[in-house]
Amino acid sequence: MRGGSSLLSSGKSKKLILTWQQWLNKAQDSITAGQNSLEAGDFASAVSRAYFAAFQAVTGALIKRGYQPNSETGNWGHKVTQNQFTILIQQVRFKRRRLRREREHFKGLYFYRAFADYGDDSIITTKLARQLVRESGQVVTLVQKLIEDGDI
Repeated sequence: MRGGSSLLSSGKSKKLILTWQQWLNKAQDSITAGQNSLEAGDFASAVSRAYFAAFQAVTGALIKRGYQPNSETGNWGHKVTQNQFTILIQQVRFKRRRLRREREHFKGLYFYRAFADYGDDSIITTKLARQLVRESGQVVTLVQKLIEDGDI
């Protein structure tokens, strides 16, 4: 950072633990960014943002349910969040079938996000990017509905 000090070097720290609502707000922002990237033809960024929208929504749901994330990072990490989502599905009595489908979408997003961020993103076609952004929106929408309905 030019001309200023970073938070780390200055010894100041910012709060990393967000509320469930802040996580859902981030999820909405990520969905919007994913859609904008899709429209701009930047499919790798669209897929990356789509994954993070789902990750942020699931993280918000877990916090709403009472789970406490790692205090150092403010979340559980990607693999642990995948596993925690599976546990959450088992605990939620209603909409379990739909949650299972969204869990599969979340797993697929995680898989393709690795290509989008770190690998050969040429496998991400227009059709695939559109599908993943749509599926991410379904994950976010379902989490929001479960919270609104009091199921989480």
